[in-house]
Amino acid sequence: MKSIRRRQFLQTSALAAGAWAFPRQPALAENLRPVWAPDAPWIASLKWQQVIDISAIEGGGKYWDARLKKAQAMLAEKGGGVVLFPEGAYPFEDSIRLGDGIILRGALRKDSAHDEDYSRRLPKIVFPKYEPTFKGEGTPIDTAFKGIVLDEPATASNCGVVDLAIDRGHIYLGEAEGYRCGRNRLIYGCELTNAAVADPNTPGSKKVKQPAWQRFTARHHAAIDAKSSENLLIARNRLPKSGQDNFTMKDYVLEGRKGEEVRFDVVFDYDNRPGLYINHYCIGGAGGSGDDGTPESHPYGFRKGTIIRDNTIHNSGRMGIGFAGDGVVCSNNVIRFEKDVFRPTATGIQATFGSSTNDNRAIEARGWRWVIDGNDYEVDRNICSDGSYRINDGEGIMHEDHCNSDIRDSRLTNNKGNSYLSLYKCGLIDGLLVEGNDISVPGDIADIYVVANRNSGPQPCRNVTIRNNITRSNGIHIAGDPGEKNAILNNEHIGGGGTIINEARAKIEGNKGYRA
Repeated sequence: MKSIRRRQFLQTSALAAGAWAFPRQPALAENLRPVWAPDAPWIASLKWQQVIDISAIEGGGKYWDARLKKAQAMLAEKGGGVVLFPEGAYPFEDSIRLGDGIILRGALRKDSAHDEDYSRRLPKIVFPKYEPTFKGEGTPIDTAFKGIVLDEPATASNCGVVDLAIDRGHIYLGEAEGYRCGRNRLIYGCELTNAAVADPNTPGSKKVKQPAWQRFTARHHAAIDAKSSENLLIARNRLPKSGQDNFTMKDYVLEGRKGEEVRFDVVFDYDNRPGLYINHYCIGGAGGSGDDGTPESHPYGFRKGTIIRDNTIHNSGRMGIGFAGDGVVCSNNVIRFEKDVFRPTATGIQATFGSSTNDNRAIEARGWRWVIDGNDYEVDRNICSDGSYRINDGEGIMHEDHCNSDIRDSRLTNNKGNSYLSLYKCGLIDGLLVEGNDISVPGDIADIYVVANRNSGPQPCRNVTIRNNITRSNGIHIAGDPGEKNAILNNEHIGGGGTIINEARAKIEGNKGYRA
């Protein structure tokens, strides 16, 4: 006890004298780089040695907003550094505005985000809880739904959040108007619960009168949304099942199929949100025929240095991971969707039917030269308002024409999942390896689609190799014209009904279990 009190005294005295609480955290930068960022060498250039312990800053009362603001200001005078959160809970009243060069972090952790007890002993930042009222205008949205955002997104660089639990808050490392964006950003080792945001445009029906108190999750607001002009590490984060803050709205008013008023019990579901949006942009035209995105037409969609790895994501709906870029590495992530979720609305306005979509998919890829490797996913389609049909989505790993580019020099390897690989109607495919995947798909559709042709006409498909995969539903479909230097080799189909549809002049050799 005496040693703890002496340490606190020395920390407070050091701060009062204008010095650092921890002039040098022992072996901090040296230990971190080989443990968790050998694939991101720029991490070593961040100012890990300049550390302020937030618990050593006095004042502020119940909330920690003022103390964090003071700590960031002190670090800013030295060009940036680390605000350290020791073990404990830290309530905040408002969103945290993260400054240039600042890293918020807890203690160094070595366990995996795939472990169930990952949050044990993580310092926790707690934002206000939304307390719904089901009458009148309802509880204002701005009473809750806070998060960690950048103070100056156009320029903020060398910053991030490391080894912290965050309850009732999201992380948004965004950009400014005109896609102006800083560089060298990271979100590492964090656990986020109840991270959804309320849609400010709901209720908003023009056909039926929706009560003003109705609330619905924002469809495109991810728990973690990060952008960086160059170098972005999103690793070892965990989005477990939330649930404890979910609330049910009885007799929620929606538009029916013909615009009539219908009512359902609708859950404000904190896990019905995208998990990770990482430099996620629309970089092409409309589905079926749109122009391809290129580094010239959409430079912000082809940023380099993005790594998304070793994350665990629980969703009840929406997308697990969505990214765009040039050379993105998306590896060893675990994605689980809650099964058999009744979803009477996907928008908060219209009721769902078989043609509705909630964008339930594991991974959505956009851009060139991506590597999607070693991911483990289980996707589930939500149940429509009629209680019998499923919503029209459910892809496993997808690079499709809508809002996208063609495919160049990419790798889709060693993934395991319960839904199909959909490289579909994406225009030119030039350089693609699909290898070592284990795919099982419900229904009579292909496990692996590599289809360049669009609705508007044929597209080239060349230099594609599909080999050593396991399929379990209906096999492999490759298509493109002209088709050149393509091969389908040594794949195995388990169970009956496997086919190989070859519409790209592929060499076929050594495959097992497929009908001729």
